[in-house]
Amino acid sequence: MEDPNPCERAKKWLQSLQKIENMNKIDPREAPISLDSSNIYEGFVFRGLQIDQLQEGRALCTFKVPPRLVDGNGIWPARVIMSLVDNVCAAAIMTCDKPVKVSVDYNLSYFSTAKTHDEIEIDARVLGHKGGLSTVVVDMRNKITGQLVAQARQSMHNLGGLTVTPRSKM
Repeated sequence: MEDPNPCERAKKWLQSLQKIENMNKIDPREAPISLDSSNIYEGFVFRGLQIDQLQEGRALCTFKVPPRLVDGNGIWPARVIMSLVDNVCAAAIMTCDKPVKVSVDYNLSYFSTAKTHDEIEIDARVLGHKGGLSTVVVDMRNKITGQLVAQARQSMHNLGGLTVTPRSKM
């Protein structure tokens, strides 16, 4: 069986992030990804992400902010936005037939709030690749008003399968 194209791999990967909804419902024999706590968190955060378009160098998604992901004031918090941005950036890189990478630089600017039931467009575009480094820019906009909610610029590096342990200089 032939490997799916890069956009199809990115789509399947993003869909796999949505599958772990509740620890009590998980059958380890059927889990698409390992059952560590970060994957359970991703399933909780990503459930409901709609993949609108994947093409080389771009991932366009829509996310309706659910009540489970807002704070006590009904506002979509930064930590949730950052989780979505991180993984949608990785998917955009995957559409270029590049491996999923490790974030090495992450800049996120907030311009307005998003609240429960707001529909947000997430548009991730690869700016370029140099060596093992890839850079992506993401605009998150309210689909109804067009207002920019947040903008991110993220660089990810492919470590080539190597695990690097930083050494103390002390």
